[in-house]
Amino acid sequence: MQKDLKIKKRPSGSKNEPMAISEVLIEYFASDEPIARAYRKRLFKEVFPDTHLDVDLKLLTPKPGRMPVGAQWKGTLWHDEEEHFTFVKDNLLKRKMTIRRNPVVFSGRCINVHQLPNNTLRLEFNRPQFTESFTFRDFCVAAAQELLTIARLFGEENLEK
Repeated sequence: MQKDLKIKKRPSGSKNEPMAISEVLIEYFASDEPIARAYRKRLFKEVFPDTHLDVDLKLLTPKPGRMPVGAQWKGTLWHDEEEHFTFVKDNLLKRKMTIRRNPVVFSGRCINVHQLPNNTLRLEFNRPQFTESFTFRDFCVAAAQELLTIARLFGEENLEK
């Protein structure tokens, strides 16, 4: 089966002159080629491609070096000036200072003590790994000893500080 190739006549005076890439693309997507038809019908219904040639792009990332080929980054792109863009990777924008809301003031094998914002103390029992040598009874005895230690450390006179 032989295909008829249709060669479009160019306007007079421009037979051998080069075309801009935008003109080539516009002409291609206006043609009856299968990809062009799919593009017009289904693909990119809500996408508006916009190509900026010869611009400066600054990437602000947590590590030095170039972006690897094929890598995709989430972030924010700013159009700073006429020919300048700045991209900031998401993890730079979202760095948060970690604030421990209820810090641990005593960390034991069986019990941890947290200090709440109103300076009261909250006990938290750890989940032990029971074995033949460390049974539930052993955990209770160890927790009782830790409770006595906590009572001495955080007596009423120490809570007022």
